[in-house]
Amino acid sequence: MPHFIEDAVVAPIGRCGSLGWEYVPVFVDSQGLHPQTVGALPAQCAALNMSNVQVQTLAVEAALSGDPEMIMQAVAMAPLTSTKCTLGEAREMTAEMLAAQKEWLPQFKGRKLRPAPIISIPADLKPVEAPLDPALAIVHRFGKLAEQKTGE
Repeated sequence: MPHFIEDAVVAPIGRCGSLGWEYVPVFVDSQGLHPQTVGALPAQCAALNMSNVQVQTLAVEAALSGDPEMIMQAVAMAPLTSTKCTLGEAREMTAEMLAAQKEWLPQFKGRKLRPAPIISIPADLKPVEAPLDPALAIVHRFGKLAEQKTGE
């Protein structure tokens, strides 16, 4: 009797036309895995997923190649990390993770993150409040511009 898996990751074979690696429903029986075709996602859903799919793809490529810079880029691009950490913090976090997980990541053995230049922020620079969502920052700025009077 076949079993149903709600969503499984399968190689990009065109079952979900708008993504690379695909999450699709799968039936499993004694003959193997049988991914089901679901068609292309609406553009807005595909765009939302792609921010994560691209990070996951980069992480897989980094794991296969053993390139610590590539894994750092995946960490830095992850949606939550990129909103909470600087690139320097992402680099430090990646180095710590690679050291802590070295037993399970032999492909990175003897490979280190390259030194990156430190960008100094002037002491007299004042931070400004910005919404967590970049779209809100844009709307806020355009709203202010729309309210300004033009030279008549």
